[in-house]
Amino acid sequence: MGVPPRGGDVMRSGLDDLVTFNRWLCMTRLRAAGAVVVFTLALAWLGIGDIASAPALAACAGLFVVSGIGLSWDRLARAPRVLFYLQSLADLAGITFGIGASAAGVEALLFRSVYALTIVPAGLISVPSGLAMATAATLGHEALLVHERGLSLATLASVESLVPTFLFFLLAQQCFFYGAHLKRKNTALASLAERLEESRQRLGAEARTSAALLDVARTLSSTLEAPEILARLNSTTSQQLGADWSGTFLVDPDFGTFRLVAATDADAAAGEPERLEFPVSGWAPVGRLAGEPVVVLTAAEAACTPGLGRSGRVLSTMILAALYHERVLAGFLAVGFGSLPAPEREQAVEFLSGIAQHATIVLRNARLLEEVRLASAMKSEFVGAISHELRSPLNVMLGYLEMTLDGAFGPITAEQRHALRRTQEQSLMLLEMITALLDMNRLEAGRLPVQPARVSVPQLLEEICQQLPEGWRRPEVAFRRAIVADLPEIETDPGKLKTVVRNLLHNAFKFTERGHVMLGASLTPEGDLAITVADTGCGIPPEAIRYIFDMFRQVPGSGGGGVGLGLHLARRLLHVLGGTVRVASEVGKGTCFTVTLPLAARFALRQRRRPPAPLAPSADAA
Repeated sequence: MGVPPRGGDVMRSGLDDLVTFNRWLCMTRLRAAGAVVVFTLALAWLGIGDIASAPALAACAGLFVVSGIGLSWDRLARAPRVLFYLQSLADLAGITFGIGASAAGVEALLFRSVYALTIVPAGLISVPSGLAMATAATLGHEALLVHERGLSLATLASVESLVPTFLFFLLAQQCFFYGAHLKRKNTALASLAERLEESRQRLGAEARTSAALLDVARTLSSTLEAPEILARLNSTTSQQLGADWSGTFLVDPDFGTFRLVAATDADAAAGEPERLEFPVSGWAPVGRLAGEPVVVLTAAEAACTPGLGRSGRVLSTMILAALYHERVLAGFLAVGFGSLPAPEREQAVEFLSGIAQHATIVLRNARLLEEVRLASAMKSEFVGAISHELRSPLNVMLGYLEMTLDGAFGPITAEQRHALRRTQEQSLMLLEMITALLDMNRLEAGRLPVQPARVSVPQLLEEICQQLPEGWRRPEVAFRRAIVADLPEIETDPGKLKTVVRNLLHNAFKFTERGHVMLGASLTPEGDLAITVADTGCGIPPEAIRYIFDMFRQVPGSGGGGVGLGLHLARRLLHVLGGTVRVASEVGKGTCFTVTLPLAARFALRQRRRPPAPLAPSADAA
């Protein structure tokens, strides 16, 4: 709401209006005197009336001089009331002299209406001014009438005497009525202008606050690491508010304590205060934050904030903004000022409240991210432990199966051999899944070291072919090879490359019911090694190519079994080896995976926790 103008403001505004009014009065006098000159000369030229032109022109010349002095004399302009009354007296004198010296009788009586030029401005100013000017005009009118007819009761009581007098006072009253109405309008407009200016300033302040909050939000949202968030929160808040100190405290509701975790003061942030815990009950403002989002401390309260380490600085104002977690006080942001004027305090409180709300959201997201990381680490540890515990007894089972099939425990029938072979195949599949889980766990933990060596590609691929389990192949599916014999050696980790090719071959055999699976190797035009695994199986739908390399993802309805780790592990291992994989597929016709590797080692050892983005159809994946 706007505040009505104070008395001093009203007086100053009135004087400013009077200065403008005086200038306007000088200008209108010039125009009016010029009009009288033209009118008088026109009457003389036309021979109308008995008017002496010379006195009328002399009076107009005098009024011209008065206007010139009023417009050019700055000293008079600095006393607007004096200038107004001097102009009014000069107008009365000029009109009285001009009428008395240039006309008589009816002509002189008709020219009495010129007195209105002095009554109207005075009546617009105030009632006393209007009445005084009407009285002065009446005196001038009566003086002219007495000069012409003589002083007598008949003269003073005549119609010629009374009618102009009545009209003079009526005109003064009407002018004041309209002037008062205009003044009320001007006052209302001035009040409206003041409110508009206040609104403009308030909107400007809000716009600056919003822009600052947006800048803070962008700064805080650029990271989800809690320590970095706290550091940026303090530095950005201090910078935006021009504060002398800023710190973030965390509250432990279970133990009823709070402690400083970050501050703009380097000594405080790295020193003892960060390791000290204070009881919530020992500092009353913390208890108030449970019910008040913002608490303002001044004087002695601001100077005794615990755990600051402010290097001897004295703070006159401290603003605390609460950080809530599920409506429970989880911490607070404290901002200190050596000097903060009262008008700026409200803006600082509003700004800090907005920062605290955004900081609460960002810190909550950081906490959730930390919980996700912890859960992921626990999951990896659990999977690794379980997989390791499963593989040990499974190896024992496979060993006894192999011994039984070799006749170590006596002869077995054909039916028994068939059953044992099936058991062995399924056990080997289970062992492969467990091994994949262990490899995945080592990759996630960064514990799968690269062991580079010079490798003959044809020899490595031949070893893979010789070691393929018989259970992978169907009688209806032929296995073909198209390996260039004179391929150069490459520098890579042979064990990891074997795992990649085996996983791709396993996938090809698993989803091909008839036709063939082909393993190829050649050099690309760029001189890199390209290993292809193609099949005539069911193919992959275009929409599924986006996620087939994701962990635990399989094409719906494919019926291939497994846990969905083979392709994901292949891509991750290739990324470590510095290679890529491309896939091209057509539903009902088959799929072709192309692995590309550099001949010289380019191991991405530092990228173990950040695999590349999912593949698009016919796009590189690393």
